[in-house]
Amino acid sequence: MGIEFERILDGFEGPLEKIEGMARPPAGRVTGTEGASGFLLSHAFNDAAVVTNRLLANGHDVYWLTEPYTVNGADYPVGTIYIPAKSSTADRLSKMAVELGVSFKGVTASPSGEVLRINPVRVGLWDQYGGSMPSGWTRWLLEQYEFPFQVIYPQELDGGNLNQRFDVLVFVTGAIPAGEISLAPRIRSRRQDGPKPETIPEEYRGWLGEITLDKTVPKLVEFLEKGGTILVIGSSTNLAPLADVPMTNHIVDGQGEPLLPEEYYIPSSILQVRVDNNHPLAYGMKDRVDVFFDNSPVFRLLPEADKKGVTPVAWFDSDKSLRSGWAWGQHHLYGGVAIAEARVGKGRLFLFGPEVLFRAQPHGTFKFFFNGLYLGGSKSVRLD
Repeated sequence: MGIEFERILDGFEGPLEKIEGMARPPAGRVTGTEGASGFLLSHAFNDAAVVTNRLLANGHDVYWLTEPYTVNGADYPVGTIYIPAKSSTADRLSKMAVELGVSFKGVTASPSGEVLRINPVRVGLWDQYGGSMPSGWTRWLLEQYEFPFQVIYPQELDGGNLNQRFDVLVFVTGAIPAGEISLAPRIRSRRQDGPKPETIPEEYRGWLGEITLDKTVPKLVEFLEKGGTILVIGSSTNLAPLADVPMTNHIVDGQGEPLLPEEYYIPSSILQVRVDNNHPLAYGMKDRVDVFFDNSPVFRLLPEADKKGVTPVAWFDSDKSLRSGWAWGQHHLYGGVAIAEARVGKGRLFLFGPEVLFRAQPHGTFKFFFNGLYLGGSKSVRLD
């Protein structure tokens, strides 16, 4: 969850108060309102997404700084959120500061130079008839952080013309099958035969079907090539080789064959990865992050990956990355990529090997996902 703590072994006394029930976050503050041309918000808070979504819903401009910024003797890192001031901005931010426990700093001089303008995005979340547990948890998470979205089923994906309806598509683990190259060391079981259409109510028949290599995947690649953004998690990163992204499975032997379970097996453990937090997908993250890992895909970038627009964002830089749980053969992770961005045509494919949203529990990695959604609609602009 990304919680920082100090372990205290000796007894102590202090001005302490017992908490009853659910604790509310300490109220944040809005400072520097006098003559402010705008306000700065840390990207490190997950609830910065709630702030952003509420502002966007009200037609307010929101920007991400792409360079470090110093003002009034204070330093702000890349990814800091800048909110230009309107007549009602301070009052609106004050209410959210109290409710969400985040703070805003007013500045009299606006940042200048290249920034990312954050725009509302049309999000489509994959699901299937009968339900997908990971998709259901993702739906709940999107609701909690106030992202507008629409659930989309395989038949709609097969229909194509996806760019007319969506900016971003999300595929959780178990959605996309493997082709000749599988990035997932364990192939999850998939339902082969759905119910016959005539056996279910007519209003649900459009939910039937599943993603196929011959019909659905070409529509997804077309969506990418025309400028769409796709986020794939867990086994659904199998989309990468299907979209000709130059990467393969890192967890293989000397002959390129997947390692057997007696050589490598890491179910439901917490591992640590190194993060390039100067990449927009990792804005607000620390340079080391704990991730939930369930025999998750680990990528090996091929030699031409850099030239073809593939960028590693998080990777295993240690042969002892285990933080909690157990990991058989964890040394095989060393050098493997956990999270990456790939350019496909005009679009972007964000690949998350670890379960960054697992049952809405790993709060420490939500920002990877939130950032990917926003980047699907962002635009580089200049502030003067």
